[in-house]
Amino acid sequence: MEFGLLLHTRQLIRSEDAAKSFDQLWNDAAQAEELGFDHIWLGDSVTVLDKARGDCFTTMAALAARTEKIRLGAVPMLPALRNPVLLAHTLATIDVISKGRVIIGVSVGPTKDYIQRQFAACGVPPQEKAGRLSECVEIMRKLWSEKTIDYYGRYYKLNEVGILPHPAQHAGIPIWIVADRNENGFKRVGRLGDGWVTLAPTLERFSAARRKIDQYAAEHGRADRCRISALYVAFNLNSDGERARAEGWSWMERFFGQPKEKLAHFFAIFGTPDECVRTLKDYAAAGLTTIIARIASDNPREQSRILLNEIKPRLAQ
Repeated sequence: MEFGLLLHTRQLIRSEDAAKSFDQLWNDAAQAEELGFDHIWLGDSVTVLDKARGDCFTTMAALAARTEKIRLGAVPMLPALRNPVLLAHTLATIDVISKGRVIIGVSVGPTKDYIQRQFAACGVPPQEKAGRLSECVEIMRKLWSEKTIDYYGRYYKLNEVGILPHPAQHAGIPIWIVADRNENGFKRVGRLGDGWVTLAPTLERFSAARRKIDQYAAEHGRADRCRISALYVAFNLNSDGERARAEGWSWMERFFGQPKEKLAHFFAIFGTPDECVRTLKDYAAAGLTTIIARIASDNPREQSRILLNEIKPRLAQ
């Protein structure tokens, strides 16, 4: 089981009294590498001011220069906001800078109004975002592996286009696809994904979705190409389970500025280490390979220690 850490970046710039400095982020990344996380992750938003953060690709490039071994990812990343040729070039360059450490977790994005307005502001009709995502993935894969390409899709048409550098990863940058409830999303993972990212809050939903993805992957001759299943989870762990639950939800409410009842779409494991292991072992048996952890605590170092030293070894047993 691999463990990745979501780095919180909103607080760096979104408040008027914020220092507008990324020094804390560099420290958080260095600490994650020192502690032994397998990857670190950034979010992606452009015009959503209450979720404002620095550009994820610029930040990933800086992180690539400030770390040595840990892998670097963005999730949920919205490719359809960008031109696929420029995006492929940016990601390939970061992959070379990092010596082959980039992963992306791509998403269509929810249908919520603020997301729809973000696509419109970036020149993408919201109703086209799913189709553009699929074409974007296809184009990037071709540009990363071929000298020049021709591509004639519904949204993008390219004639003898190529980029350099190509990624340092010879197989190309891994593309994990976010899908939770939508059948078309599961089909997209099976057809195009190197991995799957989910918030599935119940084992039943996770298992059913994993089976569907396996079926769709097999239909496209990709039965062995999409084995990674990454669960996006918020954690607060304590020997006192009630304290963990109270602290975890209090932190989430402060961070997101919303009451608990409006945060139900997040998958949270707030409780004792034993409770956490029981939950994740069941998911692992159903195909879970990777955790992307949001630490919902004012003591992230201690929570990281519990995850890596107490939880991770027990999941390998």
